[in-house]
Amino acid sequence: MKIMLVSLQFEATATGGGGVHVKNICEQFLKKGHTISVMSMHTEKTLESAPVMFDWKVPYSVEKRDNLSVVRLLMDEGLSTPYDGDKNTELDRIKRFADAVVEWITERREDFDVINLHGHHLLPGYMAKELKDFPALVVSTIHALETTYMLSEGEFVGAFSGTKEVLAKIREWESMCRWADHIIVNSPLVLHETKEIIAEFDKETDYSEKIVLISSGCCEDFVMSDDEVNKKLENPPETTKMITFCRIDPSKGVEFSIRGAKAVAKLSGKKFHLTIAGIPASKEYEKQLREEAADFPENLSVEFKMKKAISSVKERKEMLDAEHIYILPTLKEPFGMSIIEASARGNMVVSADTNGPKFMFESDSGQENEWGIITDDGVLAKITDDYSANLSENIGKAINWTVDNWSAAREHVLNFNKKIRNTWTWESISDAYLKLFK
Repeated sequence: MKIMLVSLQFEATATGGGGVHVKNICEQFLKKGHTISVMSMHTEKTLESAPVMFDWKVPYSVEKRDNLSVVRLLMDEGLSTPYDGDKNTELDRIKRFADAVVEWITERREDFDVINLHGHHLLPGYMAKELKDFPALVVSTIHALETTYMLSEGEFVGAFSGTKEVLAKIREWESMCRWADHIIVNSPLVLHETKEIIAEFDKETDYSEKIVLISSGCCEDFVMSDDEVNKKLENPPETTKMITFCRIDPSKGVEFSIRGAKAVAKLSGKKFHLTIAGIPASKEYEKQLREEAADFPENLSVEFKMKKAISSVKERKEMLDAEHIYILPTLKEPFGMSIIEASARGNMVVSADTNGPKFMFESDSGQENEWGIITDDGVLAKITDDYSANLSENIGKAINWTVDNWSAAREHVLNFNKKIRNTWTWESISDAYLKLFK
């Protein structure tokens, strides 16, 4: 098949799980003999990859690698990420990109069997509507729904800032995924939210049959063997090493990881070390986190490892192999690919009891107590309505339970890794994509 992938995040422009997802399914499609084109956006990190040409309405470059062609459009000069600027600036740039990609694809309408649109709002939504009469199969993959990152009226998880008018426009774009031939979502939560958003704009039609759940994962050879896990976690260490390894963005709630580490250090006489690693969304948020970590108990140390780009597989292995506990503190996580990679490299998982991890850990069958839920796959700390007051302490208690029940927590890793091998490998995920395409 001739497959076109459209994504703001690809290789050097990747800032999180969505970019990792696109890169890995692209690699799997190539391994299976398909011809792949990728359309993405230029940032400062990509301008050296191929010469920019100016013979089209938007400056562009084309990089050829065997059966892969990477086309990048230069929308604005001096971008560090595709999301630079305030909300209106960001959306204007993405809208211009979407319109240009539609025109590029339409001029080459016979070159593709499948157009797969990745991301949130404009790409899988608006573009799906613009391509509704296109001869190729159009498939929208929704990695997140931006307008659902809200805890209560007017209060958003993360750094969203925009008027009600902007919010309404984004929600309309999100609903436009209904024009795609198929809609891929990464979790039951996003499936439910997608249906709700579509129903706001079209109450007459049932789009359920269009929506398919296909999650993310890791490569089979990324998962440690059971013997390797048992060797790594054989005995409690003198210093328990913890890590939060993700996009360093307010939506990830990284401050709760630092506060949770402080809480367990006060609860326990044991020694702890916390590493915060990832690409910072802004200098302001990084500064906030460093200030948060400045004052900690004597039995805790905190280290920052800020990245400029998504880490290679080798770097991710080295980073995760050195740790014992992975902390996911985010208040809303539709899936949780970082949990998969962390457990795959032999890390016990402590997560906030948000949507994706609850689904992945089958929390309904877990043992609930006042601070969280102990499942067969990991431990979930209760967010509660008053999360500002309670989440940090609950994360601390979840970590404390983990170190005090080391053998049981090691079994969690072994159980969850079986689930990863059976369900969440890029090999099986790409097979699910190709089955849908065919």
